[in-house]
Amino acid sequence: MLALPAFSAHAAPSDDVSSLGNYAIKHWTTQDGLPQNSIRDIVQTPDGRMWFATWEGLVSYDGLDFHVQNRGSDPALPDNGIGALALDAAGDMWFSDSRGDVGRHDSDGSWHFWPHEASAPSTIVQSMKVDRHDDVWMLYENHGLGTMSHSGRFHYLTPGHNEPLSSIYRNMAFDASDSLWLGTYSGIIIRDKDGHVRQPPASWDLPHGLSWPYHAPDGTFWIVSDSRIFSITDNKPRLAYDLRDQGRVTALLQDRHGSLWVGTEDHGLLRLSGNRVEVMPDTLDPTGGRILSLAEDTEGSIWVGTNAGLFRLQETPFSSLRRHNGLSGDFVRTVMEDHTGALWVGTDGGLSRIINGDSPETMYLPTRSGHQPEVLSSIEDHDGTVWLGTYADGLFAVAPDGTIRHLDSTSGLPAGNVRALAFDSNHSLIVGTQRGLFRLMPGDKVERYAASKALSGLITAIFTKGDTLWIGTLDGVRVIRDGKVRATRFSGVDGAHTIFGFVAIGDDLWLTTDRGLYRYRQGRMTHIGRDAGLPVDSVFTLIRDNRGYLWLTSNRGLFRMALTDLEAVADGRRKALSYIQLDETNGLSSSQASGSAQPSAALARDGTLWIATAIGLARTDTNSFDKFLVKPPPPPVALDGVALDGRDIHDLRKGDVLHVPSRHNLTIRYTAPSYIAPKEILFRTTITGAGSAWTTTGRSRTLELTSLPPGAYTLTTSAAHPGQVWPRPVTLVRFVIDPKWWQRRQFWVSCAVALCIVIALSYWGIVWSYRAEANRLARVIRSRTTDLEAQTREKDALLARLEIQIDLTARQAREDALTGVYNRRAFDEAVEKMLTGANAGGPDFCLAIVDIDHFKAINDTYSHQTGDQVLRQVAHVLETHTHPADMVARIGGEEFGILLPAQTLETAIARLDSVREAFHEKTDWEISRSTGLVTFSAGLTRFEAGDTIKTLMKRADLLLYGAKNAGRDRIHNG
Repeated sequence: MLALPAFSAHAAPSDDVSSLGNYAIKHWTTQDGLPQNSIRDIVQTPDGRMWFATWEGLVSYDGLDFHVQNRGSDPALPDNGIGALALDAAGDMWFSDSRGDVGRHDSDGSWHFWPHEASAPSTIVQSMKVDRHDDVWMLYENHGLGTMSHSGRFHYLTPGHNEPLSSIYRNMAFDASDSLWLGTYSGIIIRDKDGHVRQPPASWDLPHGLSWPYHAPDGTFWIVSDSRIFSITDNKPRLAYDLRDQGRVTALLQDRHGSLWVGTEDHGLLRLSGNRVEVMPDTLDPTGGRILSLAEDTEGSIWVGTNAGLFRLQETPFSSLRRHNGLSGDFVRTVMEDHTGALWVGTDGGLSRIINGDSPETMYLPTRSGHQPEVLSSIEDHDGTVWLGTYADGLFAVAPDGTIRHLDSTSGLPAGNVRALAFDSNHSLIVGTQRGLFRLMPGDKVERYAASKALSGLITAIFTKGDTLWIGTLDGVRVIRDGKVRATRFSGVDGAHTIFGFVAIGDDLWLTTDRGLYRYRQGRMTHIGRDAGLPVDSVFTLIRDNRGYLWLTSNRGLFRMALTDLEAVADGRRKALSYIQLDETNGLSSSQASGSAQPSAALARDGTLWIATAIGLARTDTNSFDKFLVKPPPPPVALDGVALDGRDIHDLRKGDVLHVPSRHNLTIRYTAPSYIAPKEILFRTTITGAGSAWTTTGRSRTLELTSLPPGAYTLTTSAAHPGQVWPRPVTLVRFVIDPKWWQRRQFWVSCAVALCIVIALSYWGIVWSYRAEANRLARVIRSRTTDLEAQTREKDALLARLEIQIDLTARQAREDALTGVYNRRAFDEAVEKMLTGANAGGPDFCLAIVDIDHFKAINDTYSHQTGDQVLRQVAHVLETHTHPADMVARIGGEEFGILLPAQTLETAIARLDSVREAFHEKTDWEISRSTGLVTFSAGLTRFEAGDTIKTLMKRADLLLYGAKNAGRDRIHNG
């Protein structure tokens, strides 16, 4: 009779199991550093590194880089084909290969290898498990079992003829009594600690066929039989899940929440929580092929090894939909939920719609060019028609039956952007365009809104409240009431210019602007900006969720704050805001939210917040968001390598003292294996023996030591996620700088003896020195005379060179040394000359100031040398694409001036637009291989009677400032 241990009952999954939509998925293949795409096994060592078994080597990963160990490494593996991995109680990692060889990588960094014994088969080891005695058990494919002690003593268990051990499957597990459960092609078998092999009790009535065991971290024992999963409870099996519709189960993992992750043969990844069987949605399905292995790391991420590469599912508050998920484009501009709950998503590549949470479907909009328009705004009519404003293709109306109407210049709509839509009190559609406010009339005709004839610029936002229209512009707010327009401008450095949106909360109206928030209450505006603790200037939109929180979008991520806190600051009852900042570290694909588009965020009726960003459509469940506020633990610091004069030291073990010759270059590389925003991890170091002060090295993971004096040193390091308290430091390396021969004590004793001898001999040399002094003075006089003659000749040559330099300086006084175009002095002289002629009745002219967008980021990210090359390229494009009669000059760091003589404003605009297109079409920018295009913003103005160079330049500069505030990459004129 087989004695069975007491099995733990499977605990029900915890209530805080996240939606599958909250898992961000990362995929790696051979294109990302893997040596081969089949990931056979996965483990995580105590230092935090993830290890993967592949057919082309053993791979480690620290969150940034893959490191491959194979037959060409130092030390070299016996074979590249890694079959299985296992961890023992000491944290040492065991591995086996396709020829039956065994290896171990110890936690101190050392490697050990054991070629397969002659008694053992030279075949792949499919599974490795460690028993309570720290012996490693190896499962040979169809060839039984083997064991190895920590010291390397091997024993092979030869299977008898027709014994079940000759047909075992690739999975095995130890139970609480140290009995080994093995999967076979004809059911489960059990080898007890005494070596007896039996089958489970017949009363269990387990299916006959391919079966294998899985022992979960909480003690639950599972048996997989083809597509059915049994849990062993009260010493008998219970059918927990029948997945015959999902295909054969190939891998199993029980996570920290108690949910089961199931890998299948050809139906991807499933999650089983209680009675729920959850299939990864199409937008999140990470696989599609066979799943070979599953693992959970210490941070709660799920790692999936497949025959199509490695996947990681990381639970984050945010996930994103992108082009590869079915969206029409990655740059999302607007998102809106209609009355049916469907989402309408406008992107730089067209329009998408999401119905019932399914995959996005692209809706094609007819345009004259045949290209899909960039959709900037959306609104739903009372009959279910959805209206869409675009960047350059007018206005579209999509009826509930799918009929599409297109309105453009033939309907009276001016060319340019349509960034804002609203319905007035008469339910007429109000259209905010690049050239003012318009109204939709019967017959799909568009005409200028009667009361807004004074509004001729870009409309950025529209809000209706009763008979009142609130209009957002690049120059403050316009309020239209009773046919009259009232302007509200915010003066001062902290005053807003661009109005991004209006949000009504109760009786208050909130304005989102390029200088924070404004609250309008009973005729009074209250400003909440940086002085109130708001960390950004530009706030694009504001969304109120169902729990009393506000969500603000910006170019630096999202900010969540309580409405009561914001109102307390606005009322003067609190001095500063309390908020949570959310960015890429929280799962956002991009911190840059969409601005100057309506609406750019939407709260769905189920509490899901959808945000348009520069890289995809982000989403989060506002109802369960708070559970993500707990920061992950600080990542452990690990030594990544040591090099002496550029050559890696491979035999250094943990605790070893490294001896370094003096004046040699020592490089120490360290890492903090973490998979939650690994690029954001911060480090600090201290070197005992060279001072005890801590040095914060930021995100750098390399320490170069070149000039330490001889002595004993200890490098101590710690790492933390941004905002965390620094944890206890870790000692990484102890090393000794050996002195040179002349730095040793024996050398200095010898020197002291030699010095005494020298002093004695010096006395006898004094007499001789007096006799030699007279001869020396004579030689000095002759030498000085020769030197004076040489100096005379040098001065004559210097005068000749100065004459040449004067000529060169005169030429360079009007030329920019870096770019070769005219400089500010030449430009000012030309402008003065044109002003004199124009004020005397001569021809008019136009002047533009051009500023390169984000140029400081180019210098900071790459180098000033790269920035200089970009300036030369910009100067070349400006000279090439302007008229020969135009004058291009560099008038500041990244500012250029363009003088366009005898030009009207319209022709000057067209000429600058062609220059802007040339910037967009240029693909060989110095930084194009990383970030893409270089763009500019420009202010263009025309001569007006009485202008001086100061007034003209100031007007152009103000227009340039407006272009910058409007989002850059544009030209403002006036």
